[in-house]
Formats: sequence, C-alpha cells, structure tokens
Amino acid sequence: MGRVLFKIQKKSEQAMPYSLTDLDAMTLEAAQALPFEDRDRLLDLIIAAGRGQSTDVVSYRTGLYSDYFEEDLTRMLKVKAIKVLCRGTTSSGFDGVPVGENDQEQYRAAFRHVKTHLDAGNTSFSRVVTLIVFLTNMDNWSLLNEVYREFIPVPPCRAVIGTTGLAQKPLAIEIVECIAYRVAE
Repeated sequence: MGRVLFKIQKKSEQAMPYSLTDLDAMTLEAAQALPFEDRDRLLDLIIAAGRGQSTDVVSYRTGLYSDYFEEDLTRMLKVKAIKVLCRGTTSSGFDGVPVGENDQEQYRAAFRHVKTHLDAGNTSFSRVVTLIVFLTNMDNWSLLNEVYREFIPVPPCRAVIGTTGLAQKPLAIEIVECIAYRVAE
C-alpha cells in the first residue's frame, strides 16, 4: 500500500506528514493522543482507503458509487471515530407534507434533510460510507444521480431500490440508511 501523505500545520512547529502507514505503526494510546485536527485528517485518509471497487469493468454501471466500504476498526479506534447514522429520511417537512412539486425537488429536499442530520452529528457527505435509497420511480434514475452529485462529492457504496410506495403518498424517495463517521473531540 502506497504512502498517502498530507501536511499538518502546527502553530509552533513545521508541517508534519502523517500517513496510514504511520498510523498503523502507532500504539493505540499514541494515536489517540494526537490532536483532534490530526485525527480528523487521518479519518479522511481511512475513509478514502476503505472505499473500493471489486472490478474495473463498468459495463453495467450507470451511477456514481464505490462497490464496497471496508471498515478498518483498528484504524477507526485509533483516531476515535464515531459512527453517525441517519435513517428513514424522506422529503417531508415538519408538518408531514412532502416538500417539492416534483420528484427531483423531493430528492433535493430529502438530501437537504440528511445534510441537516449530518451537520448536527458534526460530519458531512464527504464522510458518508454507505447509503441505501428507496425510489418510487426507477425511471428517475438519472434525476436521482443528478441530485446525488450535487450533495455527495465522493461517492460511497450505495443501493437504490425501487418500491411501489412509501409511508405516505406522494413521497418519491426515502433515504433508508446513511452511515457516516466523525472524530470524537
């Protein structure tokens, strides 16, 4: 595995490079004693290294995603990573009424709601490692991908499942599960 480096600027020190190889060589205590900013940047490297594709063949793929996420629990423990779960998110507003006049607007509303949850959990879409989505109209695959790209900079592994209906009509989307990570203070 190659060394993936980044620079950490300390107030009174020169930049220090850290890599996953460096993290692997550290004891649990030494890694957990690193400043928050260092552990936070290492988490980004752990997530990037965990994303993978089982094959280079893309003949059947039409969306952006990675095939799998390999959760490295040892590395996650070393940087004090915390799992943040968002489940059952739809496009409904606080009044229970779906937001949006069409499916694409509902997709955006659902992703905005997930963003609100991720923000509250001190994480972001860049740290999402898996996503499961139910759609009532699979013919809107390209619309979903368009909205998906607006919110998610690095595609996690995901599943999009067609369904004949959701909890209430006229809901068009439910983000059934979204798993992200953050670093404990």
